[in-house]
This record gives sequence, C-alpha cells and structure tokens, in this order.
Amino acid sequence: MQPTPASQPPVSPTFAPAVGQENAFGVGRVIAHTFSTWRHHVLVFSLLTLVADLPILLVAAFAGASIPGITAPSPSPFDPAAAGAAQAALPPAFWIAYLVTLLLFVVEAGAITHGVIHHLAGKRVSLGAMIGAGLRRSVPLLVVGLLCYVMVVIGMVLLLVPGVYLACALAVAIPAVVVERPGVFGAIKRSFALTKGKRFAIFVAFLVFLLVAMGVTVFGSFMLPQLTASFSPVAGTLLGLAVNVVFGTLLWVAPGVVYHDLRVAKEGIATAQLAAVFE
Repeated sequence: MQPTPASQPPVSPTFAPAVGQENAFGVGRVIAHTFSTWRHHVLVFSLLTLVADLPILLVAAFAGASIPGITAPSPSPFDPAAAGAAQAALPPAFWIAYLVTLLLFVVEAGAITHGVIHHLAGKRVSLGAMIGAGLRRSVPLLVVGLLCYVMVVIGMVLLLVPGVYLACALAVAIPAVVVERPGVFGAIKRSFALTKGKRFAIFVAFLVFLLVAMGVTVFGSFMLPQLTASFSPVAGTLLGLAVNVVFGTLLWVAPGVVYHDLRVAKEGIATAQLAAVFE
C-alpha cells in the first residue's frame, strides 16, 4: 500500500461508514472536519479569496476611492446611519468591481469544493486543479448560486424561518454542481434530498461558522483599524482585511464538508469515490 504523503492527513476510516449509518453525520463532526480542512490549506484558500477581491482592491488603489474595510476603517456596525453614508459615498467603479468579484466568488466556491474533497480523500490539493475545477463549472455554479440566493432572500423577506430553512436545505447545491454535475434544477433537488433529516444539524454547524466569521469581521474591519489608527491607519486596515480574508474562507469550506459528510453518512460512499470524479 502506498503511504500517505506527509503533507496530507490520513483518511479517517469514519469517512466511509456503511449505508444507512446516518447518525455518523453530526454537528461536531462537521465542525471538526471544516476547521481541520481549513487549517491545513488556509494559505491556498486565502489566496483564492484575495484573487476574488482583486477587482475591489484595484478600484481602491487606482481610483483613489475610500472604501470601508479596505482603504478606510469600516463604520461601526452598530451605527446604520454611518454605514449608509459610507455606502452612498462609494464610486460607481466600486459596484462594477463588486459584480466582478461576485462572479469570481462563484469560481472560488467551485475551486474550494474541489480542494475540500481532495483533502478529505487524503489527496494532494493543487491550486491549479482547484481553479480549473471552478472555471469548468463556472456557468452552472453562477446560475445555481443566483437561484439559491434569490430563494433564500425571498424566504427571509416573507419570514425569517423559511429563509433559514431554505438556506439549510440548499446548503450543498454548489458542491453538488461541482461533484455530480446534475444540472441547475437537479443540483437544487439534490441538495434538498441530501439535507433532508439533517437540516437542524446543518443550521447549528453553520451558525457556529457564521458567529466566528461575524466576530472576525467586526474585529478585522472595525476594531483593529481603530486600535491601530494612532500610528498607522492604513496598515491597520490592511491587517484587518488580511484577517477577514483568512477567516472568511471558513464559510466557503463548510458547504463542501457538509456535502462530503452527508454523502458518506447517508449513502455510504467512500471519500476516494468522490475525489475520483475529478480524475
């Protein structure tokens, strides 16, 4: 048997239980797998996020725009008026760059899903292969991402509970697009089927990641620049941006882990089989 490369963690035998062992999926398992995967590849994942943020960073650099959280400290999250004023002052070029960044985030979501599955299979995680996987599936990823976003927003507007329910039910639509290629509506249907019976556990796990991301965002975008404003406002803001980029990738890693754990637990598929679709 060929040894596992030193740079990759060994595959846990719990990644492939027998069919029907649905209790193998749990909040603690998802959280542990997510943080472990993120920790092992945080530099690669952060680089992808930084590349996705480049359009906005370029606008800040060359247009001389004052962009909260990038070239200026973010307004207090507890001051809606200040946040609204800062948003109104953004130049038109920022919104164009923002749309381009959203498109790049779609590619990043596909790329990180590829990396997550390979990591959990004990395989080498390649930046080039990750980007290639994201680019190849960019069109269906974009359509599915937009549909899921619209569905969740409508659910939130109508009532908070339906929005949260839909967010959990659609949690693995993006990974399904990357791994199974079932088509746009097939990916949404697949996500509903995989998450059935496990949506409360998904909600709790995602709530943990969201609280971590929100805490880091408040610290990185608001508190850190304020703390460093006396000696270097720009350095403090850039440091805050770096903190947000690094920890923000947790929210991209989690759906891939949830998709992996659901398929292993509910369908008994081995992790190596999931990774084999990319070969």
